[in-house]
Amino acid sequence: MKLLDRLMLIGNLAVIIMTFLAYIAPSVNPNYTWFLSFFGLFYPVLILANFFFICYWIFRKWTRTWLSIACLAIGWQQFFTFMPINAPKPESEKDQLQVMNYNISNGLYGYDKSKDEQAIKKEAIISFLQEYNDVPIFCFQEVGDYGTEIIKKAFGKGYNLHAKDARGAAILTKYPIIRKGEIDFGVQTNSCLWADIKTPFDTLRVYSFHLQSNQISRDAEKFANQTEINQKEAWYNIKSMLRKVKNRHIKRSKQVNLIADHARKSKYKVLLGGDLNDPAQSYTYHVLSNIGRDAFHQVGSGIGTTYNGVIPLLRIDFMFVDPKLDVHACKVVRENYSDHFPVLTTVEWPED
Repeated sequence: MKLLDRLMLIGNLAVIIMTFLAYIAPSVNPNYTWFLSFFGLFYPVLILANFFFICYWIFRKWTRTWLSIACLAIGWQQFFTFMPINAPKPESEKDQLQVMNYNISNGLYGYDKSKDEQAIKKEAIISFLQEYNDVPIFCFQEVGDYGTEIIKKAFGKGYNLHAKDARGAAILTKYPIIRKGEIDFGVQTNSCLWADIKTPFDTLRVYSFHLQSNQISRDAEKFANQTEINQKEAWYNIKSMLRKVKNRHIKRSKQVNLIADHARKSKYKVLLGGDLNDPAQSYTYHVLSNIGRDAFHQVGSGIGTTYNGVIPLLRIDFMFVDPKLDVHACKVVRENYSDHFPVLTTVEWPED
């Protein structure tokens, strides 16, 4: 048992070191030091590992529980960003506006299916979106030709649609768009659109963005479903995923800085909704959280998972709200029409 305790102590110290690297990750630009982003990505796993060691030392040598307890205590702010705990706000008579952020993954799950199955899925997502036809502003990502058709059928002519093309982000609103534009990332598959929208209460600048994907979901799913693991092939797959993570983190850091620079120049209050393809423990989140407040962190509770795929515990879809506005409510709508869940946020104007 002494040998086991020594090995567990070494493992515990290693996890603590990696957890501290995860704490540092959000404030370091991956363009300069990318590997810290990797620890931020695995922050949930490191938290679980720390809890495991606390439980182990309770039964073996309780004085060592303070190693992980101290580590978690130092990073308590990061923990409550990852898993906020907030009581629901009471009803309010202030001016309120709802906005939904939704990566619809090109109209999803109509692929690799029969025509009958595609038609069923198409009608189902149209019906789902129509349940929210009282929401005046939508930020969509990964619209695609199929998704564009779905949006138009779901909402009809009463909305104004701002879309660069059928592949990227889109903004849909009941209100007049007085100005609009694009932040060009120089790629076809990712984009950021903005629109100045004249609401009954104020003019808002709304951003809808989709940052560079890690593109490792299929690799991870393939790796997880392997019944027999070939060591050489497994190592090759891991290295391939690490290369993708590195390159994509660097691309996202450049993209998010373009958005932040643009948003800082806005003369209107801003709402930034989109798919970061990064969790809260990341540089991209750190940059945008300095522009607006993370709505789910402000009023939500729990982990708030928004990625509906093989990799668990990922909250990568966000709504950042201008500090001059209040967040009244924010919830993740758990409906399986995409590999992402939509995020519905209610903002309100504070009393003067």
